[in-house]
Amino acid sequence: DCSGNAYVTGRTLSSNFPTTPGAFDTTFNGKPNSDAYVTKLNAAGSGLVYSTFLGGKADDLGRRIVVDADGSAYVVGLTASSAYPVTADGFDTSYNGNTDAFLTRLNTAGSALVYSTFLGGTADDQARGLAVDSLGNVYLTGYTASANFPVPSGAYDASHNGGWDVFAGRMA
Repeated sequence: DCSGNAYVTGRTLSSNFPTTPGAFDTTFNGKPNSDAYVTKLNAAGSGLVYSTFLGGKADDLGRRIVVDADGSAYVVGLTASSAYPVTADGFDTSYNGNTDAFLTRLNTAGSALVYSTFLGGTADDQARGLAVDSLGNVYLTGYTASANFPVPSGAYDASHNGGWDVFAGRMA
């Protein structure tokens, strides 16, 4: 970020993964599966600013993380958890099956979700890439095996072409 802090996301199978007091979720949820995590390290790399789990009872994996000018962390990945944490105003608050892509934005302190949503259909879906512009628009990409992946009308290609399809989109 603009202060030199580093942000990391991924997945852990460890119930004693280091979390920080006041972080969004300090309890490992995935046993025997994995939880995603989001960790912010200070500019020197010598300490945690915050570190939180992000997930439900099944496998969760953070794939990409981007930080906006205000210091909010945006994370995309995949979840197999019907109880993945989503916000009431999320684009899709219902788990769709197999693996869903997710998009989650944490506040600057890492203590709360600004928003969080599933993105997917009834087959496997994964978000892999992410960018945020100065207006707060989020651009994401990934791949889907879902014939019913949510596609807005007027999209370049709104049909599932079999196997895995790549998706790219913008969420305002």
